[in-house]
Amino acid sequence: MTGIIGAMDVEVAAIQAAMQHTTQTVISGIPFTAGTLYDREVILARCGIGKVNAAVCAQIMISVFGVTELINTGVAGAVAHGIRQNDIVIAKNFVQHDVDTSAIGDPVGFVSTVNQIYFEANPVIAARLKEAIGDKARCVTGTIATGDRFVADKTVTAALRERFNAAACDMEGGAIAHVCTLAGIPFGAVRCISDSADENAVMDYPAFAAAAADTCAAMVLSYMAHLSCAF
Repeated sequence: MTGIIGAMDVEVAAIQAAMQHTTQTVISGIPFTAGTLYDREVILARCGIGKVNAAVCAQIMISVFGVTELINTGVAGAVAHGIRQNDIVIAKNFVQHDVDTSAIGDPVGFVSTVNQIYFEANPVIAARLKEAIGDKARCVTGTIATGDRFVADKTVTAALRERFNAAACDMEGGAIAHVCTLAGIPFGAVRCISDSADENAVMDYPAFAAAAADTCAAMVLSYMAHLSCAF
């Protein structure tokens, strides 16, 4: 069973519209939709913005619905040079850039409970996502930096690029990756770039987020179609 998580309604609406045999459940204020995509069982959720919402949603997906893999979809800000709006970034791994215990000697991003900085996405899922995208959009694979901050500052973007070699930044994926790592659940993530995470992001994000979310949802649907054909 595949779990699919997006932070906002606009990120999951197209996927929900494609699902069949659906039932709805609300747990901890999060709406979950169970159903099928291309004859495969799916649980879809709109988790809400931010790391805590994303972590709660991911744990419910695992503990209550018993998903065997998790896919995170949605928009992101560009961090790496050369990445532009409507490009696709597939997660190689995630880092939580706002975790900072450097005052006691740890590297920035170091999560002491698991003693790591980077949370690796499942390489098989990442490869299948890339195969599903094909030539439908310009695509790169890289690190996505997660934090409870909407990045709209080129100095912050530069720091994420230099410290973590990040390709993009978001507000949920690192938390989902953390939960999946603890639970031993394979996960992957696909992001479509809505803005450049700089001072123009406040204007660019509302203008491009919906189109970027639709692009990303189309990639997830293509992934599910390819997955169905593989079995």
